[in-house]
Amino acid sequence: MSNKEDKQKFIKYCVYCGAKVGREQVYCPQCGKLVLKVKPTLDKTNESKQETDSPPKNQGSKPARKCPGCGSIITSSILEQCPICNTKLEKSSEIKDQSETYKRPQKTGFVFTNKKLVPEQKFVLNKATWNLREGLSIFGNSMMVYIIIRLLITLLITFQFPLNTTTVSINITTILLSQLPDIIFGVYPIWYIYSKKHDLRKLGFLYTRRKLLIAIALGIIGSMLLVFINYLSFPIIELMQQVGINFGDISSLIIAENQAIREAEIYWIILLIFLLNISVFSTEIVFRGVLHNTLKAHFGNDLFGKFTVIVIVALIYSVLYLLFSLPYGIYFFLINFILFLILGIIYEVNNNIYNPIIASIIYNILLIILVFLP
Repeated sequence: MSNKEDKQKFIKYCVYCGAKVGREQVYCPQCGKLVLKVKPTLDKTNESKQETDSPPKNQGSKPARKCPGCGSIITSSILEQCPICNTKLEKSSEIKDQSETYKRPQKTGFVFTNKKLVPEQKFVLNKATWNLREGLSIFGNSMMVYIIIRLLITLLITFQFPLNTTTVSINITTILLSQLPDIIFGVYPIWYIYSKKHDLRKLGFLYTRRKLLIAIALGIIGSMLLVFINYLSFPIIELMQQVGINFGDISSLIIAENQAIREAEIYWIILLIFLLNISVFSTEIVFRGVLHNTLKAHFGNDLFGKFTVIVIVALIYSVLYLLFSLPYGIYFFLINFILFLILGIIYEVNNNIYNPIIASIIYNILLIILVFLP
């Protein structure tokens, strides 16, 4: 019985006319056309479906990457930089292979910060905004460069004079050299932005024709206000000295600086204006582009957050200027605080760093012109 059933399975039929065809026959005896063999079918449809529907098996754990900076082992496939030292990592093989037909849902990775596990997305750097850890790190590194350069310039100026002198004479050379730390101040943030291929908007640089015109208008208005505030420094200094706060003859120092500028050749004056303007770019990049934007991302973009950030940045700038210019910096602490408050408000009008830069450039040029007025 089973043999008959097997024979029936192998009976051929003509696909054109339906006539029976013998086992060994290739052409239909009725219509004469080529006959297709009917092979016995195997019930493997379920197995094939299981193979096609099932996702590819995991061939192993996530490929780990080693940080070239600190040597840390990074198992996350999302991070583009080391969460420990911010060194740029090589792309993960999972990121490179974009041709996979089946994509598994990625699980959230975590980074242990010696206190708790933090989602790895927190350490992913945004190319247009600062996070708190990143911004404070860049600001701290910039301050370290500034301190080192300032100490070297101070030693260079001091060693040019005899050891028995207690004061350093002021001339156009010492005034020009004093601008170098401020000029180098903003080099590191710019290098960081370009090395990480981040957007210059992260530093507040917004360049369109309309925004530039607004920046010029705000710069002119702001510079006039800065000049007015600067004139208030003289009665404030006199008031402090009358109260008993006297750390040196600050009036003689200001007169000596103005006299050195008046007696300098015209090319030294042009060079001084150029260096002052470069130092404006550098200072605004660090304090406004990095610190201000970092704190605003932390405190929020509402009115209270903006006010808090403006006050903190102005206070930090005033304290740093005080520390690096003791004892005479005490006289200018309040004035510097007010000036930086105004620059912070000008910046917040449209979050364009060109606003305070243009205001400060015009302000410096006006101060140099006022030195030559009787």
